[in-house]
Amino acid sequence: MKKQGLSSWFKGIKGRLLFAACMPVVGFAVIFGVSFKGLSRFEEMLGTVHVSIVPNLQAIGEMRQARNKFSFQILAAMDAEEGKDREKRLKSTKEAQTEFKEYYDKYLKAPFLPGEDAIHEKVKGQMPEFFALMDKMITLVESTDPAKFKEARVLLYGRFAEVGGHVRDFNRDVAKLYDETAHQQAIDAKSTRTEVFNMVIGITLIAAFAIFAVLCWIASRVSSSVGAIADRLMESGANVATSVEQLNEAGNSLSQSSTEAAASLEETVAALEELTSMVQMNSDNAKQAAALSVSSREAAETGENEIKTLITSMTEISQSSKKIEEIISVIDDIAFQTNLLALNAAVEAARAGEQGKGFAVVAEAVRALAQRSASSAKDISSLIKDSVSQIDRGSEIADQSGAVLSNIVNSIKKVSDLNNEIAAASSEQTTGIQQISKAMNQLDQASQSNAASAEEIAATSGEISNLAITAQELTVELNTVIMGANSMPSMEEAPKRSVKTPPKKNVVIPIRKAATKAAAPAQTQKASDMIPFEDDARAKVGSTDGF
Repeated sequence: MKKQGLSSWFKGIKGRLLFAACMPVVGFAVIFGVSFKGLSRFEEMLGTVHVSIVPNLQAIGEMRQARNKFSFQILAAMDAEEGKDREKRLKSTKEAQTEFKEYYDKYLKAPFLPGEDAIHEKVKGQMPEFFALMDKMITLVESTDPAKFKEARVLLYGRFAEVGGHVRDFNRDVAKLYDETAHQQAIDAKSTRTEVFNMVIGITLIAAFAIFAVLCWIASRVSSSVGAIADRLMESGANVATSVEQLNEAGNSLSQSSTEAAASLEETVAALEELTSMVQMNSDNAKQAAALSVSSREAAETGENEIKTLITSMTEISQSSKKIEEIISVIDDIAFQTNLLALNAAVEAARAGEQGKGFAVVAEAVRALAQRSASSAKDISSLIKDSVSQIDRGSEIADQSGAVLSNIVNSIKKVSDLNNEIAAASSEQTTGIQQISKAMNQLDQASQSNAASAEEIAATSGEISNLAITAQELTVELNTVIMGANSMPSMEEAPKRSVKTPPKKNVVIPIRKAATKAAAPAQTQKASDMIPFEDDARAKVGSTDGF
C-alpha cells in the first residue's frame, strides 16, 4: 500500500479527530511545563535557603554564642578562687575558642549571598587579631599571676571588646541581609505562585475554546462533505442503473451473435476436417513417390558406378595396347637390325668364297626369318593400332555415356530431393491444418462459453440494477442520518426497482460445461455501514479529501 504523507493523513476524518483528541494532551503538557517551571523556581528558592541562609545563620549564631561564652568563661576563670575551678573555666574558655573558629570556618565554606562578601570584607582583616587576643588572654589567665589577670581584664574590656564589637556588627549585618533575602524570596514565591496560577487558568481557557472550535469545525466539515458524497452516490446510482440497462441489451445482442458465430465455426470445423483428410492423402502419396525416387536414385547411382568401372577398365586396356604397340615396334626394329646383319653376313660370305658358303646359307636363313618377323610384326602392329583406335573410340563413347548417366543421376537426385521436400511440406501442412482444426474446435468451445456467459451477464445485469436502486435508498437514509429528517431528498426522480425477467436463452450446442455463478441474494445494509470512518482515508467510500 502506498505510504501517505502527514498532510494527506490529516485530510481524513480519522486524522482530524485524532488531532482534536491530541489538543487536550498538548494543553495538559503546556500546563505541566508551566507548573514544573514554577516548582523549579520554588525549589531554587528553597535550595538557596537550605544551602546558603540556614547554614550561615546557624554558623553566625554559634559564633555569637561562642564569643559570649568565651567572655563569660574567661572572666569566671579570673574570679575563681580555687585552682580546679579556674582550670575548669579555662577548659570551657578554650572550647568556646575552638567552637568559634570551627563555625567561622564553616561560614567561610558556605556560599555567600550577593552583597555578603562586602560585609565580610569589613571584618575579615580583624579576625586574626581577634583570635590572637583570645590566645593571649588564655595565656595570661593560665599564669595565675594577679598582675597578669589585671592585664587580661584590660585586654578583655579594651581591644578585645572593640574588635568583638566589630564582629558583633558583622553578625548583625549578615543576619539583616539574610532577613531581607528571605523576605524578598517570600515576595518572589508569592509572585511566582500568582504567575503560574494565571498561566494555568489562561492556558486552560484557551485550550477549551480551541478544542470546542475545532470540534465544531470538524462537525460542520463532516456533515457538508458526507452530504455532498451522498448526493454524488445517489447520482452515480442512477447512472449505474442506466448503464446496467444498456449492459443488458448488449448482453442479449452478444448472446445472439455468439450463437451465430458458433454455428459458423461448426461449419468451418467440418470443412477443415475434409481438407485435413485430403491433405493427409496427398502427404501419403508424396511419401510413396519419395520412396520410389530414393530407389531409382540408388539404382542410377549403382549404374553410374559400373560405367565408371568400365571406363576405368577400357582405359587400362588402352594403356596395355599402347605398351604392346611399343613392344612390337621394338621387335620390328630388332628384325630390321637382324636383316641388316644378315645382309652384312651374306656380303662377308661372298667375299670369303667357298669357305663362306655355309655361313651364307645360314645368313640367308636368318634374313628370311628376320623378314618374316618384320612382316608379322607389321601385321600385329597394324592390328594393335586398329584395336587401340577402337578402344579409344569405345573409351570416348563410354565417357560420353558416363556423362549422360551422371546427368541422369543428378536429375534423379534432384527429383528425389524435391519429392522429399514435397513429402515434408505435406506433412507440415497436415500438422498445421490439424492445429488449425484444433484451434477452431477451441474457438468453437469459446464461442459456446461466450454465449453462456452473455446469458449470465444479461441475468446479472438485472441484479446489479436492483443493487444500484438499493444504494440510492441507502444514500437517502445516509442523508437523513447526517442532515436530519427535514433534509431527506425526494425519491420521485429515482428509478423504480425493476424486476427483470431473464432474457430468452439462445439454443447453443455446449461443447464443454460453462461455469455459472450463483446469484448472490440482495442484502439490506444500514447507512452507518456505508462509510467506514476507521479505515484508511484513501480506501473508504466517504473520503474527506475535499476538506
